[in-house]
Parts: sequence; C-alpha cells; structure tokens
Amino acid sequence: MVNMYDVIPRPCVDFETDVDGKIILLKPKFRSAFALKYILPLFKRKNYKIHLDDMGTAVWKQIDGIKNAGIIVEEIEKEFGTDIQPAHERLGIFLRMLKNSKFIDF
Repeated sequence: MVNMYDVIPRPCVDFETDVDGKIILLKPKFRSAFALKYILPLFKRKNYKIHLDDMGTAVWKQIDGIKNAGIIVEEIEKEFGTDIQPAHERLGIFLRMLKNSKFIDF
C-alpha cells in the first residue's frame, strides 16, 4: 500500500469547464506523429471528452503537481464532509483510475 502523503499527482491532459462548473477531461485520440498527420484530419474531433461528476471535479481542481494526495484528501473531506467517506480509499481508487488512463502521472 502506498502512503498518500508520498504521492504527488500532476495532470497530463487538457481540460475544459462546462456551464455547470464541472470538469471535462480532453484525452487525445492519437499520439503518434503519423496518426496526427494523416488520420486525425479525417475526424471531426481530435479528443475524447470525459465528464467528471462533482467529486471528480473537486479532486481534479486540487491536482496541481504540488499538493500530495494526502492534502487533497483533507481538502475534499472539508468540502464534502461525510458524503465522501471512506475518503482515503475512494481517492486512492480514483487516482489509480486516472493514472491507468494516463490523465495524471505521479
């Protein structure tokens, strides 16, 4: 098990904010130079859009490459109170999902 105070997440993708204030992550459809040059122009949009809920948005806004995951948990617990319990486990799972999808890096 990893100590939350040792992990510092940093964002690896761009994002937008919708009219409700929720975050939309923009994941590029292609990364290779060949695909970007020859295949991507055939598509209408160059990114996949991943819409985050209220808690995901709050966590994403805290991810800045400076704060460690432990501090992020404390901030989220202040904002959501008991609605996010067990906070450490939920944040750990969420950060792992973001890392596996290459939205963040540690």
